[in-house]
Amino acid sequence: MVNEYCTRYRCALCDEVDYRQVCKKDTAQYVQCSQCGVVRQHPYPSADEIIAHYERYQSLKSEQSTYLSKEGFAAFKRDKAFTFADLRLPPDGFQGKRILDVGCATGQFLQMMNDARAAQVLGIDVSPECISTAQAQGLPCLLGDFMLLDGQFDLITMWHVIEHLPRPQDYIQHAHKLMPTGGWLLIETPVIGMISEAFGAQWRYFMPTEHINLFPIDALIQLCNGV
Repeated sequence: MVNEYCTRYRCALCDEVDYRQVCKKDTAQYVQCSQCGVVRQHPYPSADEIIAHYERYQSLKSEQSTYLSKEGFAAFKRDKAFTFADLRLPPDGFQGKRILDVGCATGQFLQMMNDARAAQVLGIDVSPECISTAQAQGLPCLLGDFMLLDGQFDLITMWHVIEHLPRPQDYIQHAHKLMPTGGWLLIETPVIGMISEAFGAQWRYFMPTEHINLFPIDALIQLCNGV
């Protein structure tokens, strides 16, 4: 109990305790680490709070938007098409690849990769609701902890995942173990900067319990480089 308490008040990226206040959102507060610059919920939510939040994650999202629904699939595909264009990935760039989607939710990216003729697709998520929905559509996905997953994949994706994680560095390190030399890890996450500062607590990505680590671009690069 003491260890969990201490962990909730330290930066999960660099273990620093010093910070500056950023904003308050609902009953939570966000602070910026004085050492690595990561903006985090302070204190971090407890493990029980995180588990309870994702038990009904799809229901929570459906109350707010069409995200994770069949109606939102077209918007999801359009968003990813823009992402692939920015990365200069050709439409046939996924053909024949072994692809793992971490935090696959209801399986929208798995559907896209099936259409792109990937050799193998697999998703994993911690939300029972989301996985049940994906499996009902016949999509290959698992309910469980990514850190316990084994296998080999040419491409691993984390679409809006690392901001949800108490220790995102663990996921990134594990992803590298599951890829051969030359494999790709694609990460999409909100970036702290001028826009977040301008909107303050009204910035859409300040979402307590859900978004618990948010990164300025330099801290994100350091995280991915294992610094």
